[in-house]
Amino acid sequence: MNANAIKALLLGWIFFTYGWATEPLETTSQPLQESLKKTQSQSMLLEEEPKEQPLLVEGDKATLKQAVAVAIERNFRVKQAQERITQAESSTAEAQSDLKPQVDFIATGTGKETKGFDTQQYGQIKGDVAVNYNLYSSGMHVETIERTKITKKEQEERLRGTKEEEIVKVIDAYLSVVYGRLSIEVNQNNYDKLLKILEIVKTKRELGAATAGDENSILASVSNAKTALINTESNYNNAKDYYEFLIGSKIEEMAPFETEFEIVLQPLEKLLAQIEKENVDLAIIEKQIEGKQKDVTVTKASNGPKVDLAISNSKRARQDYSIVPTDGHNRDFTAELIFSYNLYDGGKNEAKTAKLLSEISGLVYNLEYTKKDTRWNSQKLFNSVQTNSRTIDTLKVEIEASKKMAEAYWEKFRLSSQDLVTLLQAQRQVNSAELAKLTSEKTRLTDYFNLLMKQGKLVDYFGL
Repeated sequence: MNANAIKALLLGWIFFTYGWATEPLETTSQPLQESLKKTQSQSMLLEEEPKEQPLLVEGDKATLKQAVAVAIERNFRVKQAQERITQAESSTAEAQSDLKPQVDFIATGTGKETKGFDTQQYGQIKGDVAVNYNLYSSGMHVETIERTKITKKEQEERLRGTKEEEIVKVIDAYLSVVYGRLSIEVNQNNYDKLLKILEIVKTKRELGAATAGDENSILASVSNAKTALINTESNYNNAKDYYEFLIGSKIEEMAPFETEFEIVLQPLEKLLAQIEKENVDLAIIEKQIEGKQKDVTVTKASNGPKVDLAISNSKRARQDYSIVPTDGHNRDFTAELIFSYNLYDGGKNEAKTAKLLSEISGLVYNLEYTKKDTRWNSQKLFNSVQTNSRTIDTLKVEIEASKKMAEAYWEKFRLSSQDLVTLLQAQRQVNSAELAKLTSEKTRLTDYFNLLMKQGKLVDYFGL
């Protein structure tokens, strides 16, 4: 069969086997100075402003756990961390291969022609099957396998750490959307009430019952409230965009709404003891130390005695075209037991060992520092959760009392028996207390979930 025929057969087989390759909230408004020139135009402007459409449709609501699950499933950093575990498993399989026989087949074809005083002409085909097997390596191969297993455990901890980092991002974005929405409602309500006060002051001034100073005072308060509302809407839009970026969906498809979460705090000392055992950052450093210690063992074993077995089975077919033509077959079998032991390597092994020991010391120092740092930050989170829980209780009382006070002042103001400054102070106190309560609630939840991360419980909390 000629070469063209062979090529045609190969192309046909490839074609037969594989076939051919185929294959936002509205934030703009009229300038406030112009809109406040006339009372009636201001009131009409407020009525004509487009009302924000309800965002949270019942069927589109997403719990925090649902949002976290979707975000983690689609997160590329998590996928990358998972691939590192696969790489570590492959490294283990690669290291285990050193404990198994290595078998090679070698085939050579030789043609030789020599002319002159020593005329030779022959052709030879040779096939070799060679087996190499390490019988003893001073434990180097076994320790190398154990080292790769430690690396895998380290990558598993890093995967858990990556999940925790991404979960915290989703939690912050989720709560920022929820409380951003609530803050807009509070500020919008404050703005609307101030506009009503402005209408009354305008009317009173026309009747001579209010001064220009009263009007300017309420105008300043309205302007300030509008600025606060615009800034709150801007922060909400940023939070919404970040939330959509993390979950990979539009907010209308997975709208945040949860604000009630069970908060369970252990006694501080028990919590800190658990953090020291379960914290991901500490676990990663501990695995790094364990891995470096194993590297020292492998390095020392690399210069130890080694025993290898080499077996070769060869077969030759030769045809000699010399003056006396001959042909025949030869079969060679060789078995070798090889002992090797490094007596001196110029200090290379000792230097490498010293470097590894220094790296271990550095990691130990880092571990101790990280323990102290983690303990300190965990105490701050613990105190923050407790402090904000108490603050929320007091703010609830303050809001209730402030609302009653503001209502009483409002009625008196309508009857011209209460001055404007006192009413504005009361309204400002209500608004500040409501916003402070929302801030405390969000901070308490954010710090509580960060505390769960310090404990190594965050991934389990979300069932991941």
